[in-house]
Amino acid sequence: MPRLTRRTKRAICLVSLLLLAPAAQPLMVDSGSKYFMLTPEEAGTAAQGSPEERILAAIDFIRSGNMADARATVDALLAEKPNYRLAHLLRADLYAMRAVPLESIGAGANQISIAAPAQQIAERLADLRKEAQVRINYRNMPTPPDLLPANILKFNDQQKYAVLVDADTSRLYIFANQQGVPKMVKDHYVTVGKLGVGKQVEGDQRTPIGVYFVNKHLPRPLLDRTYGELADLYGVGAWPISYPNELDKSNKKTGYGIWLHGSPAATYARPPQASNGCVVLTNEEMLDVAQYLQIGTTPVIVSPKIEWLSRNEWQKRHLAANSLIEQWKTAWESLNTEQYLNFYGNQFSSAEGLDLASWRQQKTAVNTSKKWTKIALNELSIFAVTGGQPQMVATFEQDYRSDNLDNKMRKRLYWQPEGSEWKIRWEGNASN
Repeated sequence: MPRLTRRTKRAICLVSLLLLAPAAQPLMVDSGSKYFMLTPEEAGTAAQGSPEERILAAIDFIRSGNMADARATVDALLAEKPNYRLAHLLRADLYAMRAVPLESIGAGANQISIAAPAQQIAERLADLRKEAQVRINYRNMPTPPDLLPANILKFNDQQKYAVLVDADTSRLYIFANQQGVPKMVKDHYVTVGKLGVGKQVEGDQRTPIGVYFVNKHLPRPLLDRTYGELADLYGVGAWPISYPNELDKSNKKTGYGIWLHGSPAATYARPPQASNGCVVLTNEEMLDVAQYLQIGTTPVIVSPKIEWLSRNEWQKRHLAANSLIEQWKTAWESLNTEQYLNFYGNQFSSAEGLDLASWRQQKTAVNTSKKWTKIALNELSIFAVTGGQPQMVATFEQDYRSDNLDNKMRKRLYWQPEGSEWKIRWEGNASN
């Protein structure tokens, strides 16, 4: 039998670590071979904190040359999270560094020269590098505690929390309703669609952009009964959101089954872009987020990029959004049809499918028949999508009274910029 070279032995070790991922078991090598000699290693101290804090600490240790603490941190993390693939990649790097210096995360795998799984290895390494990079980027650019998101402009009294997903940073935030002002409670790394965001059609493997609401909870036992072995994909459970929303349907977007859910048992965390469109968390973090979700009430805002504002800027944006809704209501009450219609955009569509011309005709006829109108908007909430194509979504309980009609309904308005002004793009009954 031909003698194995040092290069081949490194390849075998790395393939075992990355593809077989033998969790908390020791790496087996031929310690008697003169081609692969292990030397005594300095004992290190493992970093403490969350799995994310420890993986970042291990990367910092490696970059600073503190291999002992890096090894101790990675080993402790894998003992606790044996399916954490990024930690396995760092462990592979640490072994490879004993033979050659490495220039980047996962560079040890460049020694692999096995033809059959080459593409699979390359794709997995690319995914793991992306995961490491988005975690590092987030750590290097933390959200200042005094900034507020422009995406949450007004809670209604029933909404205790809001979920905000920043696709640009692969981050999910939980904000509490603190007397009407959003206060960040916590944040987690998340996975979105394989092809990013901006879902248009069924099967496009993109996560939708928009304002949605949690509308159900699918616990794991129910998923097991429904999907059998495939239920493992959703981890500890799933929380469906209201895609497609009313604006999505008006825009002829298709698809369904967009959920917040956990991860498979064999995978601690998935790459930043790896789902079929859902928003995916680790199982422990999904359970953490679940405690803040109110079925039918909690908004889930998926935005290409969060716009962060100072408290004064947020207050101005909050007041401007409230004022816009109030001006629309006042114009409607005035029975001044032209003033009222000035709030509607050229691409307007109603829940009944009326375009702007048909809406104008209908409202002109209705207003002509009335002597007076009084409208109250209760439980108003306003959420926004920032980055890409902005939108603002107002939901409220509408109490309409006039000399010949009284009506109450739960209504929703979708606003989008048209020129320099916000215009109503869709209006109708709120579907959830």
